[in-house]
Amino acid sequence: MRLRVPLSILILTLLVALLLAPPQLLAQEGLLLAGQVVEAESGEPLPGVAVAIPTLGVETTTGSDGRYTLPIPAQAAGQTVEVRASLAPFQTSAVEVVLSPGATQDFTLGLSFHESITVGSRASGAAAEKAVPVDTIPPVMIETAGASETNQIIQALAPSFNFPRPTITDGTDSVRPATLRGLGSDQVLVLVNGKRRHTSALVHVNGSIGRGSTGVDLNAIPASAIERIEILRDGAAAQYGSDAIAGVINVVLKSGAEPLELDLKAGATTHSDGELIDGSLHQGWALGRGWLFATAEYRDRGETNRAGPDPRPQGSRDPVGQPNHHWGDAEVQDLMGFFNASAPINAADTAWFYAFGGVGKREGSHAGFFRRALQAQNHPQIYPNGFLPLIEPEIQDVSLTGGVRGALGDWFWDASLQYGDNEFEFHVSDSLNTSLGPNIPPNQTEFYAGTLGLDQLLANIDLSRTVDIGLAGPLNVAFGFESRRDGYQIEAGEPASYIDGGFPDQFGAKAPAGAQVFPGFRPSNEVDVTRDSYAVYLDLEGDVLSTLRLGVAGRFEDYDDFGSTSDYKVSARFQPVEQLVLRGAVATGFRAPSLGQAFFSTVSTNFLAVGGVLVPFEVGTFPVNSPVARALGAPALEPETSDHLSAGFVWNPVPALELAADYYAIDIQDRIVLTGNFTGARVAPLLAPFNANGARFFTNAIDTETRGYDLRVGYAFKLAGGRLGLTAGYNATENEVTRIAPTPPQLTGLQEVLFDRTELLRTECGQPENNLRLQGDWDGGNLFTTARAARYGEYCLADRRVVDQTFEPEWVADLEIGYRFPRFTLAAGAQNLFDAFPDENLPANANLGIFTYPSHSPFGMNGRFVYSRVSVRF
Repeated sequence: MRLRVPLSILILTLLVALLLAPPQLLAQEGLLLAGQVVEAESGEPLPGVAVAIPTLGVETTTGSDGRYTLPIPAQAAGQTVEVRASLAPFQTSAVEVVLSPGATQDFTLGLSFHESITVGSRASGAAAEKAVPVDTIPPVMIETAGASETNQIIQALAPSFNFPRPTITDGTDSVRPATLRGLGSDQVLVLVNGKRRHTSALVHVNGSIGRGSTGVDLNAIPASAIERIEILRDGAAAQYGSDAIAGVINVVLKSGAEPLELDLKAGATTHSDGELIDGSLHQGWALGRGWLFATAEYRDRGETNRAGPDPRPQGSRDPVGQPNHHWGDAEVQDLMGFFNASAPINAADTAWFYAFGGVGKREGSHAGFFRRALQAQNHPQIYPNGFLPLIEPEIQDVSLTGGVRGALGDWFWDASLQYGDNEFEFHVSDSLNTSLGPNIPPNQTEFYAGTLGLDQLLANIDLSRTVDIGLAGPLNVAFGFESRRDGYQIEAGEPASYIDGGFPDQFGAKAPAGAQVFPGFRPSNEVDVTRDSYAVYLDLEGDVLSTLRLGVAGRFEDYDDFGSTSDYKVSARFQPVEQLVLRGAVATGFRAPSLGQAFFSTVSTNFLAVGGVLVPFEVGTFPVNSPVARALGAPALEPETSDHLSAGFVWNPVPALELAADYYAIDIQDRIVLTGNFTGARVAPLLAPFNANGARFFTNAIDTETRGYDLRVGYAFKLAGGRLGLTAGYNATENEVTRIAPTPPQLTGLQEVLFDRTELLRTECGQPENNLRLQGDWDGGNLFTTARAARYGEYCLADRRVVDQTFEPEWVADLEIGYRFPRFTLAAGAQNLFDAFPDENLPANANLGIFTYPSHSPFGMNGRFVYSRVSVRF
C-alpha cells in the first residue's frame, strides 16, 4: 500500500508544529556568536554569506543587513575554533575565535573566486579548499539566471552540465534527464543538504539523451528554496556511494530567519508561445534559537511548437490545421513546497534536531505522433479528421529527512533517517483503443494507463573528529554506516487502456491492442519489489607536510540482489606557494542497476524509420528475468564499475583573479544500456503471445572511455562606481565505446540490434563535445546587470536516425537588467537574446519536414524568451 497521503500529512504537521510550538520547547538558552559581514572595498553589508564552524557542524547565513547569529553548543564554551565566512565570488575568510558568552566576530570579504568544500572533502578549514574541483553556484547567480527550472539554471552556469529538451518521448517530456561530463543521467549522484536524493520512478525508454536511465528530477526542487548548488566534478563513489561516477551535485537549501518575500516571474517566447508564470513565497522564522525556512512555488510553463506542416494526404472530411504534430516543449504545471529547519534539543546544546523535505505535484501534457484520418490506427467514426493523442502524466513527489547531530567529547556525530517517494501516473487523452472498435459506447477517448512508483528509505550514522598524530596538521577521521531500502512498483492501468478487443482496424487488419500513443501497463507488468543494501566507509584526510595534504577513502557496500562491492579514492593537494595549488586523485566507482532497469516492462508504440517514413511498431520492454528476455538470451544485470583519474591546478596570481584547470579520465565497464528493438521473422514467434512485434531489454552491453578537461577563470574589479565580476568556464569531453558485448546465441546475426548505430552515436557524440560559458555581473548597489554567452559545441544526430548528421556549434546570449528599491526589486531580461536556433534536421531526418530541429539540441528549439520579474520583501 502506498504511503503518499500519510507522508504528506506528516510534513504538513511538522511545519505547523514547528510554527506553533512554544520557543522553550524548541530551544534552551546557550552560547551565541554574532556579527556582521561587509564587503572590503565599499563597506556595504553582504547578505547570504554562509557563516560556519565546521568542527561543530553549525552554520547560518547573513540577513539583508549582513548580520548573523550562530548558535553554539554549550559544551564548546572556552574552546578556540575556526569560524569561516564564504560567499562566491569573495575570498573565504577564516578566523580563530574563543567561544564565550556574548562573543562577536565581524568579517570583511575581499573579491576572489573560490570553490566550496561541502562536498568532496569531509575535512574542515581553509586547508581543505581546492583539494578537489567543486563549482559553487551562489544565490545571486541563481536569482539572475533568467530560468525558473533548477536544471536550466545549472546548465546556464556550469559548462559540464547538459540539459536537452526532448519531445515525443512519452513521460520523458515531463521529466527531462540531465547529464554531467557527457555520461548518463543516472551516473551523477544528487544530494540535498548533503543527503542522498531519491530518483524519479520514470525509466527513460525512448529516443532521448539518457535513454535507458532513471535519474533524479532536479526540477522537483524549487529554485526559490535553494541557497546554493555545489557541483563536485570528480568520481566520489568511495565517499558517497552508488551513482557518483560522473560527479556529485549537492543542493543546499535556504536556512535561518528571513523576512517574507514574494517572487513573481512572467515571460514568453517571441514566437508567441512558451508562456511562463512562476510565483513563489518564502520566509524564515526564528523559533527560539532554532529556525524554520519554508518555500511554496507554483510554475506554469506553456508548450512551444516548432513542427512543420504534414504534407501527406490527410483523408479527412475537413481541412486539418497545420502543423498537426507537436514538436517542442511540453505544457507543464508544478506546485511545490519545501522546508528546512533546525533547533537545539537539550539544555547543554550538545545536540541539534534538523529536518528538511518537500512535497510536489506536476501535471504535464505532451503529444505523440498525429494519427491521420486514413491511418489504420484511426476510426473515422470517432475522429473524422484524425487525432493527436496526448500523454498527460500526474507526478507526485515527497521527501522527508530528519536527524540529530551534535558533539560528544571530541567526536561530532550525525544520525539521520530519510524517506523519498515518487509516483508517475500515466493518463492518455484524445486517443482511442483501435481494437475496441468505433461503435462500443461510449467511444472512450481518455484512459488511465497505470502508475510507476519508486520509494527510498535510508538510515545514516556519521562520526568525525580530528586527531593529532604528529603530522604537519591534524588528521581528520570520518567514518559511518548507511542502511538503504529501495522499492519499485508498477500498477496496471484500466483494462480499456491495454486490452485487445478483437475489433479490426479500419482496413480490416488486426488492430493493435491498447490506447494509442501509450498502451497501459497490464496486470502481467505489475511488480512490487524491494532491495536492501548497507554500506560502511572510512575517510582520512590531513596535512602530512605543510605543503602536502593527502586523503584516503574506502567504502564497502552490499546489495541483497547482486552482492557486494568495494571502492577507494586517494587524493592529493600540493601547495608549493600560496598562490598555486596542484591537485589530483585516483579512484574506483560503481553504479548499482536501478530497480527500474531490472523490473520495468511494458508494450508501447514506437515509430521506426522504414524507407524514410516512420512506421509504428508495438515494442515490448521486458525485464531480464522474464521468460521472453531469457528466451532472447538476456543475462542478469551486474553493477557498472569505473576507474577514475584526475589532475589539475588552481592559480591565484592576484587575490581577485583565479584560474583552474582539471583533466579527467573515466573508464566504465559493463555500462547498462537498453538494447535496440529486436524485430523480424526470427523473434516474431517469441513475441506473438505478448501482442508485440518487437522486444528490447536492459543489459551490461558496453565499456566506455571518457576523456576531458575543465577550465575556469574568474576576475573581479571595481568599474563605474560598482563591482564587475567576470567568469569563464570551458568543458571538453570525448566519449568512446571500447567494447560491445557479443549477442547471445539466440540472437546470432543481430549484433547491430544489441547496441545499434543510433545508440552508438547517442553515447559517443549525441551531446556537445565542448561547452563554453561566459558571464559578466555588474552591481552598482541599486542598479545591476548580468550578461551571459554560451557556446554549445558540435554534436551528432542520436535519435530517429535515417542518415548521419552533425550539428554545428551555436552561440546563445542572455541579458538581464534590474534595479533594487528599498522593499522590492524589478528586473527584465531575455534568454537567447539573438533568437538562435540549432541547425535544421536534414530532409531525410525531418520526417517529411515535420520535425524541423533536433530534439536533443542542448539549448532546445524555442528561440528568444523575454521575461520580467519582481521580488517584494515584506
